[in-house]
Amino acid sequence: MSLRFEDNLIKDFDIQQTFGQLYFLSSQTLYDNDSEGNRTESVREQRVTVYSEIKQDQIDISLPPSFDLSSYQYDEPVQLLGEVSALAWLSSYTGYNDSVQSEQAFKIRAEGLKKHPLASIPSSKPIDAKVNNPKNKD
Repeated sequence: MSLRFEDNLIKDFDIQQTFGQLYFLSSQTLYDNDSEGNRTESVREQRVTVYSEIKQDQIDISLPPSFDLSSYQYDEPVQLLGEVSALAWLSSYTGYNDSVQSEQAFKIRAEGLKKHPLASIPSSKPIDAKVNNPKNKD
């Protein structure tokens, strides 16, 4: 059994249920290479690494080359913006003892990122039932 996606691209998935709260960890600028493999000054994409509470792991997200990441801080809650997609890929190669090895993953792309304040956490103090319940008149 296999799943097939048009152009190996998955769109319109529930980002919140898939990743939960995301936290900014780091960013990296990726540059194009020329025909000889040398790095050029042309930016190919911005790559951010975020932590996903649901996956309990780090995830790399590709952003457009012009996206400004200078104001983002480590462990800051963030949210993905615009169209978010996942590109499925598979790589196979011959490994030890001529066994076929394969790796598969998804490249996550988003149009942007924004700071996302966490929802306020309710107080963890226990409620005093005697104070709030008129039946209790001790």
